[in-house]
Amino acid sequence: MTIGIEASHANKDKRTGVDEYSWQIINHLKKIIPAEVRVILYSQTPLIGELADLPPNWQSRVLPWPWKLWSQICLSHELWRNMPDVFFAPGQLVPAITPKNTVTTVHDSAFKVYPKAYRFFSRLYLCLMNKMVLRKSRIILTPSDFSRRELKRLYDFDTNRVSVTPLGYNRAIYRKIQINFEEKNKVLKNIGITKPFFIFVGRLEQKKNVANIVRAFDVIKKQYDCALVMVGTPGCGYKEVEKTIEESQNKSDIILTGWLDSETVAKLYNLAEAMIFTTNYEGFGLPALEAMASCCPVVVSKGNSLEEVVGDAALVADPKSPDDIASAALLLISNRDLRNSKILAGMARTELFSWENTAKLTWQALREAGI
Repeated sequence: MTIGIEASHANKDKRTGVDEYSWQIINHLKKIIPAEVRVILYSQTPLIGELADLPPNWQSRVLPWPWKLWSQICLSHELWRNMPDVFFAPGQLVPAITPKNTVTTVHDSAFKVYPKAYRFFSRLYLCLMNKMVLRKSRIILTPSDFSRRELKRLYDFDTNRVSVTPLGYNRAIYRKIQINFEEKNKVLKNIGITKPFFIFVGRLEQKKNVANIVRAFDVIKKQYDCALVMVGTPGCGYKEVEKTIEESQNKSDIILTGWLDSETVAKLYNLAEAMIFTTNYEGFGLPALEAMASCCPVVVSKGNSLEEVVGDAALVADPKSPDDIASAALLLISNRDLRNSKILAGMARTELFSWENTAKLTWQALREAGI
């Protein structure tokens, strides 16, 4: 059997979200796909880093293409010329030409629920792509039962073809870290943090509800002198975020770091008062899992996959209410017993998730598709 995998999403230095998932799942599949199975990784540019370290039965096929629509034109042409038995699309896209035995991961359907959070042409492309995914995929993977239910609700799709494959996290990085005084000061100084702080990690965009998190921070500041550290790059709707920050009377205590490497983020989780991750829509919510693994208590939003991921290990708030978000965050610093119980519950909860398990479930789906 020959399995083809789209690897362009994974082939990046600065990965978040779908890119990180693609990188992790490919590298973990290397450890479990049998030697008699041939695997081809398709990418737009040569593979980099650990991704380029391939087992003997794996090979890289670079398909250079300097313009957009690489998957629809260049990858489609390659699959037409040399069709694998099974094609795996971890990045929620399928080429126009793809095998009948195609497995695709659908991470979420946010563009259907929050269309204004996406640029017009991006939304149009995603709508067309999801229709192709549902039509062309023999098996669809989703990271949560919430995302599976959304396919049924939004598309009236037969979910018998959908398999839930929960995500994992890097256990070597996201963990309890013993940070000495000197290292702590170095980390905080590099970021510009001089006060106790809450942290948010994710794109600074409308879908992530960042403006309401800033408004919640203004409420928190009335009772507690602290900072808000926001780790991530601007996304769609950033102008609203920027305007909200500019209008905040506490903007001098809002720190925008841009993208940070995983090791630094893990240290910040260990040092933060709590993580505020009250996003409007999540297919899974990997930062919440990583924060809990790093001994950081978490406030998440109700109404999406986050409650499914955190269980009872985090506090839940109404994402539309800055007051509700602020109340939950303040409770985690005022009630030490509650804070400690959520930290311990979070660490226990994360033991249920691993990339090894995600890879095993994915391999089962790929094998089933090829039968």
